[in-house]
Amino acid sequence: MTHFVETPFPREEFGALVRRLPAYGRLAWALARDPRLSKVRRAAVLAAAAYVVSPIDAIPGIIPVVGQLDDLAIALAAIRLALDGLRPDVRAERLAAAGLSQADLSADARTLGAISGWMVRSGLRVGRQVAGGALEAGTSVGRRAISAMRQLRSNTRAAPKG
Repeated sequence: MTHFVETPFPREEFGALVRRLPAYGRLAWALARDPRLSKVRRAAVLAAAAYVVSPIDAIPGIIPVVGQLDDLAIALAAIRLALDGLRPDVRAERLAAAGLSQADLSADARTLGAISGWMVRSGLRVGRQVAGGALEAGTSVGRRAISAMRQLRSNTRAAPKG
């Protein structure tokens, strides 16, 4: 059986990412309007913004954390795509104007990866526990059924024939 290392949810990193969300919004707005970017890169930022606000998602927003993770991942990917279309000095200028840095972008991408990994490991752990409980319950029911069948067969043999 494979054992997974128990890692805590990256609470501090996630909190930092959440606190930077308004800055990401400002950055996305500025990038969507930046004439130095190609129309494709600006469209990617606008499409990501539409995805974030749309009630139709790959993972519904009503599912806590998971429902927001896909939105964050799409938004960050679009922002990074747009930033990659700018010269390094202009990229740094755009980030600074929004109150962000390249280090923030990298840290937040790592945080999304860490949260995704944590969720997969937690899901596997819960799945393993549920499967173990189901197996235990099934075994118990099976034993009772076999015992009942034996008892029934025993009672049928012992009954006088009339």
